[in-house]
Amino acid sequence: MGPAHRVEVNAEPGPLPWALNLLYGVGEIPITVTMALVGLFVLFFYNSVLGLPAQLAGIGIFAGLALDAFLDPYIGHRSDRSRHPLGRRHAYMLTGALAMGPCFFLIFSPPRSLGTIGLFLWLVITSMLFRIASAVYRIPYLSLGAELTSHYHERTRLIAVRSLFGLLGMMAAAGLSFSLFFRGGTATFDPKMIYGNYPPLGLVFGSVMTLAGLAAFFGTRSRSELGDPSSSAHSWKVFFAGIVLAWRNRSFRNIWLSFTLFYLAVVLNAGLAIQFFNWYAGLHDSKVLSGIQAFFYIGALGGVLLCGWLAKRAEKRTLYLASMLATAVVLCAATLLFGQGRFFGTGNARPLLLGHLVAGIFASGLWVMPYSMLADVADEDQLATGLRRGGIYFGMLNFGEKISAGGALLLAGFLLNGFVHLAPGTAVQTPQAISRLGIIYGLLPGCLLAAAALLFLPYRLNRQAVHGIQQRLSNLQTMPQTETESTHV
Repeated sequence: MGPAHRVEVNAEPGPLPWALNLLYGVGEIPITVTMALVGLFVLFFYNSVLGLPAQLAGIGIFAGLALDAFLDPYIGHRSDRSRHPLGRRHAYMLTGALAMGPCFFLIFSPPRSLGTIGLFLWLVITSMLFRIASAVYRIPYLSLGAELTSHYHERTRLIAVRSLFGLLGMMAAAGLSFSLFFRGGTATFDPKMIYGNYPPLGLVFGSVMTLAGLAAFFGTRSRSELGDPSSSAHSWKVFFAGIVLAWRNRSFRNIWLSFTLFYLAVVLNAGLAIQFFNWYAGLHDSKVLSGIQAFFYIGALGGVLLCGWLAKRAEKRTLYLASMLATAVVLCAATLLFGQGRFFGTGNARPLLLGHLVAGIFASGLWVMPYSMLADVADEDQLATGLRRGGIYFGMLNFGEKISAGGALLLAGFLLNGFVHLAPGTAVQTPQAISRLGIIYGLLPGCLLAAAALLFLPYRLNRQAVHGIQQRLSNLQTMPQTETESTHV
């Protein structure tokens, strides 16, 4: 079991200082900026602007996400067990924050002289470099959040504040990207089809990622943990045993399966957003597209505040399920109510603005609740195993997130080519292609969200159960700190 040490677990700690809460929240911005811009532009940029076949663009994006996915649990495991003067989480956060910005810029700056193979290789290599840097920052950052407080409601508030900053970052990325870098736009002129608009986008938002990551690093340094010398030894056997041990936790499996399928749905939807707006909804003006994105994130900001208020009165499980099902209905409505010959027709921005406002309110619970629940799962795991292993849990959750995100973009590429038959590098599409585009943008993700809700139904870790777990942890006088090959396999 290794040397024992006293672990103090306070079941009812006081609130976190607001300065710490806010500075930790700023660190979410690099994560959500990545989600917004990669989802909106990378597939479109490489396929529609540069003419890279959709299958190759999807494979190139998937390669980076797949590498990221497999790195996430390992980085979490290493940060659980590392010892560094900067802190076991903070040493990784600093390295990742400094590397994210330059790598993100490279994704949107391929040399114009590259042919198809060269362009594909550029996408693969730059995506991998960026995803490595992002994972090195993100997993320790998320794990740190689970350790800042053990209070059931305080965790939700911390995640809510983090989500607010994340949504602000996502709003800036999704909204300002159109108004700053793709001004104007008509049926005959589309600034999103101009290569020169993309490198500045990568430079500006890459810089934002690095600066926000550094703010979180310096803002939370007072809560850094040095770890224990005995926990620094590494064994691959220990790592894989830890993966197996985490997967045996039923509460975690419920969250992981549901969240992974949820992420597959929303990334598939986001990856097809520009195509949907351009050809299915008949909207070309960048100001309108910017407004649609802004309405979604305004709704999400309000939804996060509402979610934080409701979390004191309703179970996290209930809010998560309600958010999932309501978002599924809104996605299906996008296909069924818009488009040529349908109720709202084409070129009608107002109902899309309202729909995205409502969707943002519903979707906010899907950003807040999983990470708050995962902190509760880490407590349950600690009581069962005697180990504090938040890093590996967040790493495994992000493994599912990246596999599903990469799978969604890969699926989008193949669906655009094999099902929709979208013509690359051109602004003109056939009516059949436009009709099928609507199916994979709204109906398919909506059905996936409904399935994700079903997978989450067995989750039973509620407020009373978590409070009891933390009371039992607080009564323990000693707790083993290290994970060894001989236990918990």
